Amino acid sequence: MSSLDLFGKISSFVETHLTESGKEQIASPMGPRYVFEHSLRVAFWCWRLALTQHADVSICVAAGLLHDVSHFEPEVSSVDSARNFMKSEKFNREFMDSVVCAIENRTDRRKPKTMETKILEDANKMDEFGYLRLLLFTKSLSDTFSQLEMESNSLLREVEKLEKGEYGEIWTSMAKVRLQAQIGLYNDFLKGLLEEIENTRTTMG
Repeated sequence: MSSLDLFGKISSFVETHLTESGKEQIASPMGPRYVFEHSLRVAFWCWRLALTQHADVSICVAAGLLHDVSHFEPEVSSVDSARNFMKSEKFNREFMDSVVCAIENRTDRRKPKTMETKILEDANKMDEFGYLRLLLFTKSLSDTFSQLEMESNSLLREVEKLEKGEYGEIWTSMAKVRLQAQIGLYNDFLKGLLEEIENTRTTMG
């Protein structure tokens, strides 16, 4: 099976699974469509990072596609769903184990980090703090100053946690450079927004 066929089969499964398991949230901005597109973007960054780190591209991309497949199923892990899917499709055992390891070790800090795990962690952060996330944030903002201030401060705290390493280490040089730029963008926007809210309040007396 070619890489394109492999990725096409995996992405079709992920899209179908997310749509079915997240059907109650289909209209939500963070519903199954968003999670699927997030997975596609994570897979893209996995591909880019794998090339720079000389890692196995197929394993990294597959892990990126599958890492959130059970997002709407709190009782089921994405690790189990990914493993069951790959077993049913009779994927190569070594490949399957490597993909599962990357997904599983991303969320368990006690486990050793393979290069594929590090790439998946970085790729996930790159999208979670990407431009589309900021766009969705602005589209969902309240029109009242008190709520707007609370929402802005909440996201700003998330950015500060990323900057302090509370969401885990950033492993690759490409991710460090991009995330540093995105942290600057988020800080400039959110702090500027909060400043304008305060200026308006001051002027209103």
